[in-house]
Amino acid sequence: MIPTLVVAALLSAEPAGAARPALTKAQEELVAGKLPESPARAIVLSKCQICHTADYVTQQRLTPVQWEKTVEKMRKLGSPLTDEEAKLVSDYLGRHWVVGVPERLPRPVRAPANLVPVK
Repeated sequence: MIPTLVVAALLSAEPAGAARPALTKAQEELVAGKLPESPARAIVLSKCQICHTADYVTQQRLTPVQWEKTVEKMRKLGSPLTDEEAKLVSDYLGRHWVVGVPERLPRPVRAPANLVPVK
């Protein structure tokens, strides 16, 4: 089990020397998955989270057109968004979680505190 966790942690790490450019505070918050204040934020929290977490939404990096298509696909799958709400959400997501926003860094993997060392 432990070797699997170590391998997974190594594979998910950024390559050595791959420095991430400095981010603004707003960009850091987007990368962390924080939803900026907006009338659309409440809609995302109330209607998108019916089926999935906000983390699932904020890990996506799409173009504005792709966001529009994704929101429409979600409506076809049963999302209770009105036409006006769909437009607000598409614009909101297409303004913030776009292709140029850096991906989230993987969270560090820590072994459980009560783990018995392998000999």
